Amino acid sequence: MFIGHYGPAVWDTQRGGGKPLIKLWEAFLAVQAMDLFCGALIMFGIEGTRLTDNGAPVFDIPWSHSLLSSVVIAVIAGLVYKVFRPQSGRREFWVIAILAFSHWLLDLIVHRPDLALYPGGETLLGFGLWDLPWVAFVLEAGLLAGAFLFWQKVTKAKNKKYDYAIWGLFLLMAVAHFAVIVFQGLQVQNGTYDHTAQPPTMALGLSMLLAFALFAFLISRIERGRPSKFSD
Repeated sequence: MFIGHYGPAVWDTQRGGGKPLIKLWEAFLAVQAMDLFCGALIMFGIEGTRLTDNGAPVFDIPWSHSLLSSVVIAVIAGLVYKVFRPQSGRREFWVIAILAFSHWLLDLIVHRPDLALYPGGETLLGFGLWDLPWVAFVLEAGLLAGAFLFWQKVTKAKNKKYDYAIWGLFLLMAVAHFAVIVFQGLQVQNGTYDHTAQPPTMALGLSMLLAFALFAFLISRIERGRPSKFSD
């Protein structure tokens, strides 16, 4: 899953019922903590794609996307947040940690069995919704669109441009999702991906990190113009 991960970022435990515990751009980074780690590992050739014994390409992501790793990464994400936000409390820690762990749960729905229980584990999980590409795309776009509609409802734009900005960002993210998932991810899923034609690992991993940073930066700019209705 790609843009669908950002849906839970909006649905934190306070948004809409009181002053948000964390900033939305922080939540954007939290839900992608696993992929941020994955991108760093891809840069150095530790993770990526590989060919199985029968020649089929699969995602090779045991260190960033195993169930055990997801729990560890979630805890680390919460601790990192505490370092940079020392005034935050236990609830903020758990919001960040749960958002980070939500990544694995959503990936479980769309991935083929490539999610190990622990690094090196032979049991691989994944329900394979990406085998139905348009269903998966509509699900992910729907999660993000629904979240943005809710966020638009519980925030107040300083001027109209911040309404347009939300949906401009949605369109950008949807196009990026289509390009990445359809032209690479789904080809891996379908076994048609040309493993030898992928970009260099450094470029591939760096592009992932830059994309996540860009989305977090853009939502932070929009967030400045859309304060919560419950912040006062």
